[in-house]
Amino acid sequence: MSWDNHFLDELGAEDLEALRPLLSPVSLERNQLVDEPGQIINTVYLPIDCVLSVVTVMRSGAQVESRTIGCESGYGLLSALGSPICFERMIVQIAGRAWAIPRMAMREAALKSPSLVSAIVQHGQATLVQTAQGIACNTLHSAEQRLCRWLLMTQDRIRADHLPLTQEHLSIMLGVQRTTVTAVASGLQQRGWISYVRGKIRVHDRPALERGACECYATVTTAQRAILDTES
Repeated sequence: MSWDNHFLDELGAEDLEALRPLLSPVSLERNQLVDEPGQIINTVYLPIDCVLSVVTVMRSGAQVESRTIGCESGYGLLSALGSPICFERMIVQIAGRAWAIPRMAMREAALKSPSLVSAIVQHGQATLVQTAQGIACNTLHSAEQRLCRWLLMTQDRIRADHLPLTQEHLSIMLGVQRTTVTAVASGLQQRGWISYVRGKIRVHDRPALERGACECYATVTTAQRAILDTES
């Protein structure tokens, strides 16, 4: 059986059997608030075809996305081993399905299994790579390069050409004003790489997006693959 989530699909048989009765399928809606800073993380989510967005909120109300989480990993994994306090806003960027497991249940299972702890730590490392590279990317690369990177990463996660990304989400993803999003997306559309209508993007030329993206897309995907494919 494929769980359609990398974390679950790569677990050993013994760890998977320990988690199987604890997992529940859930449907998450777009813009659904999962956690807020200061709250206790009670549930670990392992996306199937949804995409979660980790957002840092400033005192002014300005928001910027630090990373996204899709079928390659999960939300709340490291919290099962360490502090349960949430320090960022977690929202659902793209609606879809996920597996849910109580954080304490994941913690109890991990305390009995060094291999499960190793899997959780590896996915935590992969997430840190994305966050660190994202900081450099937001500082050094153009809005167009960053948009190409985010579109590629989103397409990887939902495995579709149609990406239901609203202008608001794109603005948070890039850390720019909506007018900038419109200008950049229009430029990609004029070149025939994408079409962009009412918060829906369709990818027409993925190779062109790969050429237009900065080095960060390849850096993150290569590093994550190396970390997650490493045997314990």
